[in-house]
Amino acid sequence: MTHPGGVYNPPRSVLDLYTPRFVKGKGIEKVGLCPICIEPFDRGGEKKKLWLAMKFSAFNYHMQYAHGICAATGRPFSPPTAFRIIPRQNPGKKEKVRIQQGKCHKCNKWVAVEGIKDMESKVKELHWWKHAAACHQESNLPGECDYFENDHVLATLLPLKTKQEAKE
Repeated sequence: MTHPGGVYNPPRSVLDLYTPRFVKGKGIEKVGLCPICIEPFDRGGEKKKLWLAMKFSAFNYHMQYAHGICAATGRPFSPPTAFRIIPRQNPGKKEKVRIQQGKCHKCNKWVAVEGIKDMESKVKELHWWKHAAACHQESNLPGECDYFENDHVLATLLPLKTKQEAKE
């Protein structure tokens, strides 16, 4: 892979999925490169350079609502602990008559995980991620940790994580 441009921006930890690895510009002109979109297809990326404004939260919104990555932890948001489908009261024309909900591990509420419009959404998880961004803060499900692609990149990073933890 060729250098994407910009200046290297060290992440909080080697396993931080949120922090842009490269940035350019300063102040209101500062942009960060999405660390997920730049990845090749076989690693879950889109193999494209997507630079997003840092000052006006474009980067934050993209990471949270396109990838489901929490700004506070640098990890994916926890998924619902359970699902259910309930009927909707008085659905309008072109609206779903039933809606799926997910149970939150943090607030224990049932939250809609899909929109009411009877159509395919571009980002199916968007409704859940919006709830998670507002509710979860830095919490996650106990034992939740297997969200990395088990490949040569992870094998290279894990020893670095151990060294970083030893320094702290």
